[in-house]
Amino acid sequence: MEPDKYLILKEALEATRHAIIEEADEEVIIDPAGYNNYLRLNKSQFELLLRLIQPQIERSSTLMRETTSAAEKLALTLRFLATGESFISLNYQSRLSTSFICRTIPEVCEAIYGKLKESFLQVPSNALEWELISKDFAIKWQFPNCLGALDGKHINFRVSRTQGAFYHNYKGTNSIILLALVDAHCRFLFVDVGTNGRANDAGVLQRSPLKQILENEESLPRDSAVGRRRNLPYVVVADDAFPLQRHIMKPYPYHTNNKKKQIYNLRLSRARHVVEHAFGILCNRFRVFLTTMNVKVETVEKITLACIVLHNFLLQADHNYINSYTSNSSTTLSTASDGPYNPRKGEAERIRQDFTEYFCEEGKLDWVNQKLN
Repeated sequence: MEPDKYLILKEALEATRHAIIEEADEEVIIDPAGYNNYLRLNKSQFELLLRLIQPQIERSSTLMRETTSAAEKLALTLRFLATGESFISLNYQSRLSTSFICRTIPEVCEAIYGKLKESFLQVPSNALEWELISKDFAIKWQFPNCLGALDGKHINFRVSRTQGAFYHNYKGTNSIILLALVDAHCRFLFVDVGTNGRANDAGVLQRSPLKQILENEESLPRDSAVGRRRNLPYVVVADDAFPLQRHIMKPYPYHTNNKKKQIYNLRLSRARHVVEHAFGILCNRFRVFLTTMNVKVETVEKITLACIVLHNFLLQADHNYINSYTSNSSTTLSTASDGPYNPRKGEAERIRQDFTEYFCEEGKLDWVNQKLN
């Protein structure tokens, strides 16, 4: 390449090097809503997050080259999380090399998760904290003694040829599973990320630390009175992919004409929908989840964990966060099959029947009967 052409190309690259951060700064002056849409954070939230992770991601400049600033790295990562754009596309926007982008995004995601997880992703550690969550479910969703809503979500990514069908799931794609427990306000309480997509939700739970948490009676609230004469344990609500256990309630089987079971399914579905709503908000806010990520599985895990803590961070910082990114998920009534009591399910079945009786008697809601009629 001739020297003059080389200098022209070098000057052009230097002029566009800070394109992403400069474009975002222009947006905040001209259109604050556009800035928020561009990075999924407003200016003050961006600056707060930058202060928290800057020591972990900032590098010193040398005589040979000027380093990329921490602000540019964070803006680049947030733009990727917001859109799921390819590294080539981000390269054209930022004039940063694809190899640099490939290294930077997992580094920044790891820093975000490491800095925010202590404050924004903590499982309740004692009975009092669990009871506060239960009160929110009782007030907001009319489901007593509820500790959270549980569900799993597939995170799709493109595997290398050497990994074969290890991550292949029943939907025909390759994925890892995000298992999540969510409170009444769509805040993630617990997540387990990384199990290959071939496993089902019950299998993920079986190997998850959440299983031990729910089995540790000492950290959970003691059974409490529900209604007039029922003493019931505190439970997690889940769909029919999970096992029926003392601390896990699931719907009755499908296709029943038993009205009491239909009422129970509707009430449980109403409480359980918050986890689907949380997944919907997460995917609408961070649209990288709507794509098939072309990164290593370790990077997929880092991206997922970073988005989870950012979701909780924004939920606390912005009261309009949920309304701004409502999900498209809908809550449907899971009709159940009418059958006799199954003694093999023992105590768990008795607890489910007690919840059913409560929802049909002293805890009934008029609109539920109207919906079923």
